[in-house]
Amino acid sequence: MNMKENLVSANGNAESANVIMGNTEELAKNLKSEEKELERLTKKKANAAVIAAQQDVVNGIRAELSKVEEFEKISNENIGNEFLRFSVVNEETGARAEQQKKIAFVKNNRPVNSKKVDGFIALIANNKYEKAYPIIVVEASKLIEAGYTVTDIKGNKLTAEEAADYFVILDGQHRSTAFAKLFATGKYTEAIPNVYVRDVENTGEYLVDINNVGSSWDKKDKLVVASLTTKEELFQNVATLLNEGFNPSTAILIYTGKNLSDRQVNKALQGEEITLPKDAKIDTERGDKFINLCKAANISVPFITKRYFIKGFNSYVTATTEEKAFEALDKLKDLNLDEKRLKDIKEESDFVMMLKEALKA
Repeated sequence: MNMKENLVSANGNAESANVIMGNTEELAKNLKSEEKELERLTKKKANAAVIAAQQDVVNGIRAELSKVEEFEKISNENIGNEFLRFSVVNEETGARAEQQKKIAFVKNNRPVNSKKVDGFIALIANNKYEKAYPIIVVEASKLIEAGYTVTDIKGNKLTAEEAADYFVILDGQHRSTAFAKLFATGKYTEAIPNVYVRDVENTGEYLVDINNVGSSWDKKDKLVVASLTTKEELFQNVATLLNEGFNPSTAILIYTGKNLSDRQVNKALQGEEITLPKDAKIDTERGDKFINLCKAANISVPFITKRYFIKGFNSYVTATTEEKAFEALDKLKDLNLDEKRLKDIKEESDFVMMLKEALKA
């Protein structure tokens, strides 16, 4: 029996749930830890039985990691290629009818967390998924007509012509992705249960309403969805940075020079006009210029998103001029920066010193 056949049986129920129970990142971390322990025991010449037992632990994690990686490989290759079955509920009559659609997402809905997806995969694979959970969808064509950007499960932008084949998942992104990953392994064919089709005029507002914004959303979630509830250019640009891997505070700092409070972000979520903090100024062109020049100097997002880079740059602007600071930033590429040099920058004054060095070079 091959990998696909071992994952699910012909009626759609998982035969071997343990192959998809773990999270690749966590398993790899555990493996590294247990391998270190094995190495420690071996070096200190511990009891042979103890070493053998630890070797069994390491071998077990390796085997599980291999199975999970194979599952990920197969699902990533096949996900989104074929239609899924949805059990759609008629809210007036309660009747259920199956529809075949592919999965899509509206751009700037809350990001999908892989660990949460893995958790649902485990529940579904072990027949523990609660089928009463509703999944809320909307026809992709309606969202595109309303001016929203819609992507398939792999992140490709959908055209109006393609949209007829897709349901956009508004609520239930993690569950739907879990079903899609299982289906992509070859033989999981049960319909996704309890699906409700909505006709939503304001998708951003609806996403806020159906989620507990006060506690379950973090600041990143709020800022991303705010780009749907407000037409303010700031939030459109911030959402783009967050999807690149920037942290929320730095993204706001780069574009405004200040931080936004939770109250201000919540107002944006509700589509209300916000008042910026004192001395804050929205300047996305300046922010993009800062980011692009940093990238040209081989400073990657994991470094740029550390606030002392933008704070150091702004500090240098205050001490000199905007023109001189950007000149120094542009010359950073001549320093041939490597990861070691960038890791040495631990506060904004360190970056100011680097800018001064670049200007003199």
